[in-house]
Amino acid sequence: MASHFARWALAQTKTPTHRLPQQIVDQAYGFSDKRRVRFLAARSLLAELMCRVYGIPVLPEMIISASGRPRFSDPDLPDFNFAYAGNMVGVVLAEEGGRAGLDMEIVRAHSRQTIEHYFECLSSGEKAWINAQNDAIEASTQLWTLRQSILKLTGEGHEARDSLRLHPASGRLRSTTCPQIQALCDVESLLVWSCALSPGTEKLSLWEYIGGTDWKSLGDFNVYAHNLGQRTLRLTSLPVEKQLHHV
Repeated sequence: MASHFARWALAQTKTPTHRLPQQIVDQAYGFSDKRRVRFLAARSLLAELMCRVYGIPVLPEMIISASGRPRFSDPDLPDFNFAYAGNMVGVVLAEEGGRAGLDMEIVRAHSRQTIEHYFECLSSGEKAWINAQNDAIEASTQLWTLRQSILKLTGEGHEARDSLRLHPASGRLRSTTCPQIQALCDVESLLVWSCALSPGTEKLSLWEYIGGTDWKSLGDFNVYAHNLGQRTLRLTSLPVEKQLHHV
């Protein structure tokens, strides 16, 4: 099973909407300028990715789930999730009935006060891992991004932090909401991103959308590879019996 993560660095040009239903374009008219650009860009990126992967020329009908998470109205179509960071919009697309969550952060974009707030929300084990890293700010951002991607997969907000514990030193996580999850987080020169994925996802394909019909492949991650890189972190759920023991 494979998943796709695509991102798009927005330029100061009008967002193309030729693959979007008119009702989505009309819906965006009432938004502020910033929200309208992000709203249309995210859905245009999803539409382009759906066209590339499945050959579907126009974005299928979308609805909002009870948790506030957008999804396709056709249950046979794949799960997806949006994220934003600076002028970057991203989308993750899960194939074959899997689910996915995505979060992105710009490296060092937040104030020290914000980072300290992130730190306060972490467990003692997460704090110990951060303090053992060479760059505490980068490590804090990485764990926060991981956490947000998982909570977006489960449909929870960031205030639901008590349902999730990360154990980065051992490469494990525990979610009381969804007992089986894996998450992959990478630190690039400017961007930290994390994709939370269903078990069984073996490959994550990375893409950069250039515009029009142009794409750039950023390579594939073998999710189960033993060596993913020094700045890449992969967490998988603890076995169910161990999760129950620690709840």
